[in-house]
Amino acid sequence: MIENLIVAFSGLMGILTILIILVRYQTNRITNIYLVIIFSIVSTRMLLIGAFNLENNDFITSLLDKYNNLLIVVIPCSYLYFLNLVKDRKMMDIDNVKHFIIPLLFNGIDFVLDKKYIDIMRSDFYYYTFFTLYTITYLALNFNLLNKNIWNRKGDIGIVVKQNQLIKKWSVFLFSMFVINAIRIIIVLYWEINNDNYSFGASFLWISGVFWLVLYFKIIISPEILYGFTYLNTAINEKKKGDKTTISFWNTNSNIVIANIQDKQLKAKIKDSISNYMELVDQFSFHNNYYRSMGFSKTDLSNKLNIPKSHLHYIFKYHSKISFSEYKKIVRIHDSLALISEGYLATNTFDSLAKEVGFKSYNTFFVSFKDFTGVTPHEYLIKLLKNKGAN
Repeated sequence: MIENLIVAFSGLMGILTILIILVRYQTNRITNIYLVIIFSIVSTRMLLIGAFNLENNDFITSLLDKYNNLLIVVIPCSYLYFLNLVKDRKMMDIDNVKHFIIPLLFNGIDFVLDKKYIDIMRSDFYYYTFFTLYTITYLALNFNLLNKNIWNRKGDIGIVVKQNQLIKKWSVFLFSMFVINAIRIIIVLYWEINNDNYSFGASFLWISGVFWLVLYFKIIISPEILYGFTYLNTAINEKKKGDKTTISFWNTNSNIVIANIQDKQLKAKIKDSISNYMELVDQFSFHNNYYRSMGFSKTDLSNKLNIPKSHLHYIFKYHSKISFSEYKKIVRIHDSLALISEGYLATNTFDSLAKEVGFKSYNTFFVSFKDFTGVTPHEYLIKLLKNKGAN
């Protein structure tokens, strides 16, 4: 009884998580569609099986018998979710359709066998062998993709590094979930088939239910784990559209202990102006082109904003998660993205772009650009041109 309640509750929590993701997807676009597909299939299956075991409903049994094999779609969707996470895509790409050919054939053959159009001896054995090999193949693809593009990702901008680490932990957690659930269902299917007790792989499903519950609660409590690598650029764009909240590299309520007497006195003097200073710095930085000057300094910023340099030094020291040097890099890379979108590279080189936005060399621009966007300048341009061509 308790096991069935866990399974049913896991299904309900999954549906709630999907609703939360979809609402935030419309506003912040923080996840991609494949995660929604995975959660939809898993949650519906959990809810049906949990309800079936609680009520012994013949209608639900019939649904499971007809549609249980749709679970195989989760396997390629797991890979496509990670692939979209790496490439910062939110929706389906036409090239991804090929990953659904085998699941469609699998379900088509199952339909033909159910209708008795053909008869294959020991079909359960062939089903099981195929499912196991197919699952292991995609788990290997997932591991290779994550290990190459996420788990060893590096950078030199502090706040971007932290986001990379956050996504690394999230992808490790989610990949582990897929592995654990794959092992469970492979073992359970083998046991059910050999004991002539096939029940849609639902035996010991409460084990998976517990793991999925942990995953759903993790997302509900910490939805920021769903942001992709370009979350900072997205936050800046939202800011430029008029969002009054501070960008995530600012910390309004700093917990840093102030030991310096002068800084303590300055804190008492400007504490009511700190949020306004952050707003002014961001508005100036992302709405002007002064950072294109290679020598643009904190003194220059102070003069432009008519804010004492000591005040700017204070907020970057105690209320910024990044240094002023890193802040300049972020502003300049964001500027370069705008220039690329406006067609700057149609008549200019990448080296010229680097100098235009304020970098001393293309190498430093290249490193910061890839750190910020997750791709090289050339890859970003190709992606942008491809998206414009599709529209």
